[in-house]
Amino acid sequence: MIHAAGVIDDTVITALTPQRVDTVLRAKVDAAWNLHELTRHMDLSAFVMFSSIAATVGAPGQANYAAANTFLDALAAHRRAVGLPAVSLAWGLWEQPSAMTAHLDAADLTRMARSGLTPMGSQEALDLFDTALTAEQPHLIPAHLDLKALRSLATLDALPALFTNLIHATTRRHADNDLTAHSKTALAQRLHGLSTEQQQAVLRDLVRSHIATVLGAPTAEDINPDHNFQDLGLDSLTALELRNRLKTATGLTLSPTLIFDYPTPTTLGQHLHQRLAGTVAQTTTISPADAEIQRLIASIPVNRLRQAGVLDILLGLTGTANHPNESESAETKLANMGLDDLVTAALQSDDV
Repeated sequence: MIHAAGVIDDTVITALTPQRVDTVLRAKVDAAWNLHELTRHMDLSAFVMFSSIAATVGAPGQANYAAANTFLDALAAHRRAVGLPAVSLAWGLWEQPSAMTAHLDAADLTRMARSGLTPMGSQEALDLFDTALTAEQPHLIPAHLDLKALRSLATLDALPALFTNLIHATTRRHADNDLTAHSKTALAQRLHGLSTEQQQAVLRDLVRSHIATVLGAPTAEDINPDHNFQDLGLDSLTALELRNRLKTATGLTLSPTLIFDYPTPTTLGQHLHQRLAGTVAQTTTISPADAEIQRLIASIPVNRLRQAGVLDILLGLTGTANHPNESESAETKLANMGLDDLVTAALQSDDV
């Protein structure tokens, strides 16, 4: 027996209503449970339910669909536990359109590809189906994954935990604060030395470039900076992706209603400029010479600094040296060292 029925009614979770949930759950939950009840005393050779990878790793705008398919996965586990045949197949994307995927356009497919999910041919899907029937597992995920796209998600700290070991990625949850600070600093340095108008133009173009990525536009120049986001083609799902991308690019905490509060690339760029103004101001107080010294010191291995005797000086300046009373002489010594002297002292050792 195969249960392959399904209905979708996609929207962001804040727009879900009981009716939209019921519509999706009825085809999955009610139908599967009725089949379970009606056949539980039959000698079935197979009880196969078509679930979705959305239930396993999540999918933007498909909270109701994910919940419905999670029930199928749980039902398969329940049937196996009581000695009944069952397998729930959490399908990825099929290349051949179905009633639920025929509406997907090029932008939708591109967005899904960025999430690491690419279409699989019908023959590949059927081969996976045959393999699944021979496996003694209640829940399997037949899907075609793009490992390169998954690695890109890992760099954005947006990789589902399930795929961490698949691409040998290390979790970065503990480094969120450092990542945010780095994003802010990098963008502030990019804006350093520019006029207010130039800074706003950079941020406006940053917004345009991410919109182009989300919508699949050829270049950022194809995005009119004064057009409303909805007129440009952003919906609730692409708006969420845009917010997440800008959050990563700027290091700022951004509201889910961002594009409604600031409805054009120009107004959003101005908002980002206002949010980043304090960080940019702090960056612009650093002289070019000091910035170069900071860059140089950061690039030198600590072992070389230690062997050259420079590490104690730097530690003294930060108040972490073993002898705080020597910090004044250390500061004087560093002040008397030119950039060339610092390079020479740090690179005297051949050890890395």
